[in-house]
Amino acid sequence: MRPTQAASAAAILALLACGCGMEWKPEFLFPDSNQVAGWTKVRQTRVFPADRLWEYIDGDAEKYRQAGVQRTLATDYRYQDKIDAVVDIYDMGTDAGAKKVFESESSEGSLEIGLGDVGRLYGQSVTFRKGRYFVRLVAYEQAPEIGTALVDLGRAIERKLGA
Repeated sequence: MRPTQAASAAAILALLACGCGMEWKPEFLFPDSNQVAGWTKVRQTRVFPADRLWEYIDGDAEKYRQAGVQRTLATDYRYQDKIDAVVDIYDMGTDAGAKKVFESESSEGSLEIGLGDVGRLYGQSVTFRKGRYFVRLVAYEQAPEIGTALVDLGRAIERKLGA
């Protein structure tokens, strides 16, 4: 590659990295179907701005608003064509907001897991925070393998959330 080609390639990569000139899509934060073994994305991502969060989690929205939620992204998945689950990503705007929400959650009955900055595995759900994001994965049915499967899906989301 010649120096001018290398400079052009570097400029294009810089634009892509910063998102300049590209439309941001909430789907970018969620793994596609079969990107994680056994998981299929079954619904388009829904976006709830802070002032409409009550439409999605009526009764608990104020806790997130007080912590600074900017928007909430929600996507439904199906595991091995038999277990339905939902993944919520709360963009809290700041690391402190994500920490506040995570710490407001009960840790009773959970196991600490190495996911994000800190994470917890409950029977059929996982929560973690990564930077300004608070993430919740919930399976609607029980199965012996669902905890491991949720953690695998969570790891893929963690990678998409970046540093």
